[in-house]
Amino acid sequence: MLIARNRLTLPTTSIKVIQYMSQVKGIPYGISDFNRIRNGNFYFVDKTMYLPLIEKMPSYLFLIRPRRFGKSVFLSMMRTYYDILRQDDFDAYFGDLWIGTHPTGERNKYQVLYFDFSKAGCSMPGADLMTSFNDYCSLIINQFAHVYAAFYDADFKETVKNIESAKSKLAYIEIKAKEKGYPLYLIIDEYDNFTNVILSEHGQQMFHDLTHASGFYREYFKQFKGCLLYTSDAAD
Repeated sequence: MLIARNRLTLPTTSIKVIQYMSQVKGIPYGISDFNRIRNGNFYFVDKTMYLPLIEKMPSYLFLIRPRRFGKSVFLSMMRTYYDILRQDDFDAYFGDLWIGTHPTGERNKYQVLYFDFSKAGCSMPGADLMTSFNDYCSLIINQFAHVYAAFYDADFKETVKNIESAKSKLAYIEIKAKEKGYPLYLIIDEYDNFTNVILSEHGQQMFHDLTHASGFYREYFKQFKGCLLYTSDAAD
């Protein structure tokens, strides 16, 4: 049996169009990961010239801009810039940006703790709400202990993992980081998402109970402010 296979031959103009389209940068809609944007073929608006200005500001920063203004991407960029584990990647991510030729003394100096509160479960009432929030924070803190374990004593990672309360985990990390002289940088993206959902789904009373007096959300922020050298928050 003879099987003939037809070979498709594209016109030269079509080949050029395909080559051109493969070089066109994409619009990173819905992508908030700075590293993914820089590794992929996406447009990126360089805002790194603001980093030296931020470093001159007080230790606790609150970034508020309209939705889709690039707050999450900016925080993700800060995470890469300040993370001590990313110091060998500086040229790859920032070499062709403004900060690449104007690096600051704070570059890749910190151990970074990065939260995204839009991922913290907040649809359950009462004690389950606190449990859900604690579980999310614990996962992030355990990951922190894993990636920075080499900076601490041999039992650091396991000790953090075995502590039940995320707030207590933070307190332990604070003690150990100060003992070793390591500066910490806290970044919280969508910090208001958790409380906004509580307000809309559970009402003002629960919102008040969580954010006032001895509410667990308020208590967490007391711990945040007490143990970290720099804190950056972004809200929609």
